[in-house]
Amino acid sequence: MKKFFYPDSMVVVGVSITKINLGRIILLSNLQQGYEGRLYGVGARDGEVDGVKVYPGIEQLPEIPDVAILITPAKTIPDELEKCGKKGINRVVIESGGFSEFSSDETDLEKEVLAIAQRYGIKIIGPNCIGTVNFEKHMMMPFAFFKKVNKTGNVSLISQSGGVGNTYLHGLPENHIFLAKFASVGNKLDLDEVDFLEYFLEDPKTEIIVCYLEGFSRGRDFYNLAMNSQKPVIVHKSNRSPESASIAQSHTTALSAGDDVVDAALSQSAVIRAEDEDEVIRAVKAMKLPPMRGKKVAVLSRSGGHAVISADACVKYGFDMISFPDSFLEAIRGMYITRVITHQNPLDLGEIFDYTIFTSILEEALKLDEIDGILFNHLYQAEYEAEMSRTFLDSVDKLVKKYKKPVMVTMISDAEELLDIKKNHPLPVFSTPNDAAHALFISAQYHERKTQRDNRGTENHSIIDLSRIREFLLQSKYRQRQPLLHENLEMCAMAGIRSVRGKRIFTIDELQDVSIGFPLAAKLVSSDASHKSDADGVKLSINDYDELSDMIAEMKISLESYLPGADFSGVYVHEMATAGAEFFVGARRDPVFGPIVMTGMGGIFVELYRDVAICLAPVTIHEAWDMVQSLKSYPLFQGFRGKPPLDAQSLVDVIMRVSELVTGVNAIHEIDLNPVFVYDEGKGSTVVDCRIFLQDAATVDLITS
Repeated sequence: MKKFFYPDSMVVVGVSITKINLGRIILLSNLQQGYEGRLYGVGARDGEVDGVKVYPGIEQLPEIPDVAILITPAKTIPDELEKCGKKGINRVVIESGGFSEFSSDETDLEKEVLAIAQRYGIKIIGPNCIGTVNFEKHMMMPFAFFKKVNKTGNVSLISQSGGVGNTYLHGLPENHIFLAKFASVGNKLDLDEVDFLEYFLEDPKTEIIVCYLEGFSRGRDFYNLAMNSQKPVIVHKSNRSPESASIAQSHTTALSAGDDVVDAALSQSAVIRAEDEDEVIRAVKAMKLPPMRGKKVAVLSRSGGHAVISADACVKYGFDMISFPDSFLEAIRGMYITRVITHQNPLDLGEIFDYTIFTSILEEALKLDEIDGILFNHLYQAEYEAEMSRTFLDSVDKLVKKYKKPVMVTMISDAEELLDIKKNHPLPVFSTPNDAAHALFISAQYHERKTQRDNRGTENHSIIDLSRIREFLLQSKYRQRQPLLHENLEMCAMAGIRSVRGKRIFTIDELQDVSIGFPLAAKLVSSDASHKSDADGVKLSINDYDELSDMIAEMKISLESYLPGADFSGVYVHEMATAGAEFFVGARRDPVFGPIVMTGMGGIFVELYRDVAICLAPVTIHEAWDMVQSLKSYPLFQGFRGKPPLDAQSLVDVIMRVSELVTGVNAIHEIDLNPVFVYDEGKGSTVVDCRIFLQDAATVDLITS
């Protein structure tokens, strides 16, 4: 990977010596930036471009370059790559488009390219990308011109889209955010975002990592790296809707995971998710300041109106607007005399025009243990206060470093002044109070999630005896069908999950030797009706054998009406479970991130309320508790409106067992326990219904080794 960023020599294949084309721009850009390595070109004719020798073929090059950049028509790439392999070039960037992002018919072309690369041991970036940039070495692979780079920073960027990457390359420096390195991954035929994330995590020049992605190639690997990252990782993930998915497929062949799963994976691994370019910039600025270690905030404002706006923004983001202690109020009374304005949080500084007093009040606020971060609104007239304002920002910068607390400064002045401040002053500044409050929120949330991640504990792998479930599933595999309701409930019992007690029957005679009491519930057992209620396959409060017999007959008729010829495998009857609060616990194998587990409000309203918490499995006991506590319905577990608290520990235990099932048994594709009746604290829970779906048993191992 290193040579993609530190090449001593590069060749650009696809250079014109007679006119401007993309290959020629790459050479000229490197000359303009001052790249000190050896440059070569390959084109239709030999010649020179500003002193760079251009050869008619790769085989004529005088040495083996560290990197070849191919920017010729897609159909020519296999031949050019073959020439690279024969020459001994083992790092190639394919910037050409016209592959799978252009048409699904071109996937064969990508397969051909990959086969050639594997034959010669060539590592590939792209196709459909703009390569890499190393600002330290003034090395530029994109086919675009950039302003002369005079300052190297500590932010490195990975982008799936060349266009979005180019936007960031120009936009970040305009906000005094300077880059160390950049990588555009395009179609990710070989190297992908995981490879570059791993490299940047180890790169001593990189302290903050930004990613623009439309899809994850190896979601679980990305998650695993992020779980151990001590560097902030910020992800701008688009492709969130069915409408954008089709565009992303045609753009960079992006595979889309469910957006709720992406959110869960990023949250669990303490990755900051940004909605757009502005939010990325806001997040980077927040990461450049000390962390917001709590929720207690103070607002200092030169404008009363902006103080009110700031207070609303702070409440919106869940901050506590604490009251200033008497010691602080006494200290600031000694600095100036207020005639109109009350000393409170937010603190209106509209009567002060001495900039040294601003700095002194800010320092007194930073000294307070009661304060985790500060939002400062600086309203000024650039015509008279520009120089003083810059001196004030210098003072804020020093205080931030001294007290190791974030101060988000909102600069409120004319547009030209603000552009200059944002671009040229090292202290991160913001345009509106809401932006500043949001930056505080990003910092606080990152600190909280990172602390949770780093203290998550270890998974418990000893809850379930998987050997019993293996034996059971081998029988299901032999019958070449999915487990039925009674078998699923039996698996729950094997996993230590309490469920309703009952029996699968075809006639009422089969209940004669079973100790079971009325009233009963009856549920259709059929491999053709996974949603039993759709086939009128759930009957409750059955009071005697005659009623049960009638119900069985009715279910047969209802099933035949629902799906003629459907499989009827009996009726599962069980004692009516004591009613409790309805929740669900589920798990499935996401195609991008692997096993996940989820919980939330259950019953028939699970899709209506969408009160769901998701975690990548296996989860630890801390993560299972976090899932329950994150639910909107969590107040029910604390006691709501005079009712006793629900048994959160019981629900956590079910989550842990389902997590181990889906991670420990490869054959399981999906688990759905719904509803799970959760009772009052100390009284446990009961699974009333269960569906378990298996993967193709012929292609997976039943038990993870």
